[in-house]
Amino acid sequence: MKISKVLKWSAIAGASLLGGGAYAFFWRFISRPRPAYAEDSLKRDKDGERFIKIVKEEKAWLKNQKPEHVSIQSFDGLTLRGIFLPAEGKSEKVILGVHGITSCSSNEYAVIARFFHEQGYHFLMVDDRAHGESDGKYAGFGCLDREDCYRWVRYLDDRFNGKCSIFLHGVSMGAATVLMTSSMNLTPNVKGIIADCGYTSPMEEFQYCFKRELGIKGTAVLKLSSIICRLIAGYGYSDFSTLEEVKKTKIPIFIIHGKEDDFVPTVMGRQIYDACVSEKRLWLVDGAAHARSYYVAREEYEEKMLDFMEEHL
Repeated sequence: MKISKVLKWSAIAGASLLGGGAYAFFWRFISRPRPAYAEDSLKRDKDGERFIKIVKEEKAWLKNQKPEHVSIQSFDGLTLRGIFLPAEGKSEKVILGVHGITSCSSNEYAVIARFFHEQGYHFLMVDDRAHGESDGKYAGFGCLDREDCYRWVRYLDDRFNGKCSIFLHGVSMGAATVLMTSSMNLTPNVKGIIADCGYTSPMEEFQYCFKRELGIKGTAVLKLSSIICRLIAGYGYSDFSTLEEVKKTKIPIFIIHGKEDDFVPTVMGRQIYDACVSEKRLWLVDGAAHARSYYVAREEYEEKMLDFMEEHL
């Protein structure tokens, strides 16, 4: 009798611990993230002070351009907002930029906005749901954001009356988003996708982070957390995989990944490239940590990206 009571209470305690951990994970990582600014994260980099100076200068430049603030409605009734920076001169070339988790449009893309502008591209940088100025309580990790990205593409197509060439660019979660969007029924004027340090799926990324931080995959906690996420936010961590979506796309894809990335492992970039069935490129950047490829190899990044876009116009 005593043994059965011990087992019973042990089971209850274990279930409570598992449930608490699963909900805590959902609350910490899926509920609207606390904003993280580029200047703060760059302080940890070896050349952080130099990068911070560049970011501040480019943010000031972007603000002085007085870009247009635009918005659309999501499939589930959220108002999603973005910043539209017109090209320097008349142009029918457009880039849609999608940022990573905890960031926002201008925070992620101010550093590169001037380059796109001067190269004759209109640049729409958007705030993901539950980020920046956009509505939403829960981050979509690409699973919901792919639908938002699709609607931003339609917005651009309508704005230019179908007479434009569109490229999608994403960083981290934004890279996963544009890759998950690649298999959707996009307009023919989407000419290419540039994905910088994207993950294979939310579940695999979370498992990697568990393993890195705690030495375990945390499968049970993540599976239960995924169920909680589905009930509250409307999706599960395994609903979509970039690997599966690039197996169905016809859009040319350029995969960029830092060789020193220990947040989204470089192997994920290789796996996405290998799975992709459309025309594709892969560039693994020496010395680049997560979302740092543009900072450590700016000129080469611009050259390779421009070459890819100009080829597919």
